[in-house]
This record gives sequence, structure tokens and C-alpha cells, in this order.
Amino acid sequence: MLIRSISLALVLCLTCGSLPVVNLSLGRLANAQDAKKAAAAVELAGGKIRLTAPAEWKAVPPKNNIIQYEYNAPADAKADKQARITVSTAMGSIAQNIDRWYAQFDQPDGSATKDKSKVEKFDAAGQTVHLVEIPGTFKDSGGAGPFQQAPSVKRENYRMLGAIVETKEMGTHFFKVTGPADSVDKLKAGFRKMLETMEVKK
Repeated sequence: MLIRSISLALVLCLTCGSLPVVNLSLGRLANAQDAKKAAAAVELAGGKIRLTAPAEWKAVPPKNNIIQYEYNAPADAKADKQARITVSTAMGSIAQNIDRWYAQFDQPDGSATKDKSKVEKFDAAGQTVHLVEIPGTFKDSGGAGPFQQAPSVKRENYRMLGAIVETKEMGTHFFKVTGPADSVDKLKAGFRKMLETMEVKK
């Protein structure tokens, strides 16, 4: 009789909604994990190029329609210590775009920004990556696109990490990390790893 009562109670418990509540919680957890995975994936050229954004990057709405992905990082840093990261496409040659990046910086000693910068080229997943590091005083246009006229604010002791992924048949893709020099330095290793571990579908 006691066993029958316990069995009946268990059946009533299962039919009263307790189990669906557990499943709902598990479903929400799975959805949150899926959303996190989706936010970490950077897909370009219609999904043919795939990169994984570092976990410390926080996805935010792009500031203009040229940008495909935008992030702030480190995610747990104060706003004035965060770097802005963008992924986009642009017109012009590799050299023209790197020169445009140089023009966004001034040097405290009045020297040419190009002379203070570092440029490197390497291959990843069969594609050519042009990596640029630029120090100096950044002329911050507040997120305006390259063809928009906007007054700039000078940010001293800033740094940019720029990367151009050059492909033969899948376009040219641009990555920029811009922010206070100490914050950008902390993001350098993760930025490079993201580029080096790029995957390309044949």
C-alpha cells in the first residue's frame, strides 16, 4: 500500500508540471550557451571564412553600416579603458588602407607615424594577413565611417592593431583594435591567435 502511494505521488508530480520546469531551465541554459557560441563566431564571405573572437571581447551594435562586427574589450574593464574592435570591408588597395590608418595618428615628437609603426605579413589558412601596429595620439572620430565628416578628439597614448586578410576570391577583410595602449597590449595575443586559427571552407 505504501509503495502504491509513493508511485501515485510520483506520477502526479511528473504530470503536474515539475518536469517541464526542469526541461525549460535546461532549455534556457542551452539557448544561452548557443547564443554565446554564436556571438564568438566571426563569419565572413558568406560563411566561407570563420574566426573565433576571444572570450574577453563583448559584442556591441556596430556604430555604422560599413562595420560587420563590433566589440569592446576587455569586457570587464571600465569604459575609458576599453578598446574598440571592428570587423569590416573597405575599398582601396592594401597600401592605401594602411596609409589611411597611419593618418589617424599623430606622434608627440612630430615624426612620421609610419616610421613608428610595425608591419608584418604572414599566412593563415592559405590567406595572406597584413598585421600593423600603430602607436601615438589617435584622432578619434567617434565611430564615423571613412567617408563621413566628423570632428575628432585626440586620444593620447593610444594604439591600434590592424589586420587585413587578403584573399584571391573571397574579398579583403579588415580588423581593427583601437584603444589605450596598455589595454590594446593585453589584447594583442588573443587578436593574433584569432587570425592564426582562421578557418576557410574550400
